[in-house]
Amino acid sequence: MRERNTTTAAQEAAQAERRAAQTMDLRGQKLTLWISVAAYIVYLIVPYAGSAHGWQALSFGTTEDGVKISLMETVSAWLALLGVGVLTTATLLTRRATLGLIAWMMVTVSFFVNLWGFWYRGSTADGPAIGMWVGMLATFLAFLGFSLVALRRSPEQRAAEEKVRASAGQLDEVGKIQSDIASPQPQEMLVDDRRKKAAERHRHQQEG
Repeated sequence: MRERNTTTAAQEAAQAERRAAQTMDLRGQKLTLWISVAAYIVYLIVPYAGSAHGWQALSFGTTEDGVKISLMETVSAWLALLGVGVLTTATLLTRRATLGLIAWMMVTVSFFVNLWGFWYRGSTADGPAIGMWVGMLATFLAFLGFSLVALRRSPEQRAAEEKVRASAGQLDEVGKIQSDIASPQPQEMLVDDRRKKAAERHRHQQEG
């Protein structure tokens, strides 16, 4: 009965640890990530380069106003849309670790590609406008915020780990008790040996 209860407790502790690992501890970085989302929304509606707005960077080619958008800029824009606009917002609302980790990867790539975009804009007639700076700020803040929390263990995870360790110790104790019960004790072996010797002496006396 004790073994069954201990095994059940260990299983429950392991399940609690897995559930805790599915959430991301955003303490201290929620504001940073929300500012990132707000900056991204601003980026979409203000001029990005020349007369083109941020949302137009999602389309590769030349805009109606004649602003040429490079392939790398379009890649950065889509990664920012998914990483900041969609997944960072979803992570803030749900705290799902998987969403946060994917968002972290996307905003990291978007941020560094956006840096390349400034070099590209320097060689074109339509230089970077305020939207390009705001977009870089949005991806940088998201990159910074996720970098500080993505691999951090939450209080729930630490508590679950402690329960798993405690349950593992109880299982080891139960296993030791079972092993001791299954193996003969030295005292019992000594008693059995004495009885055997006494029986042999009695038989020898009768034969003599």
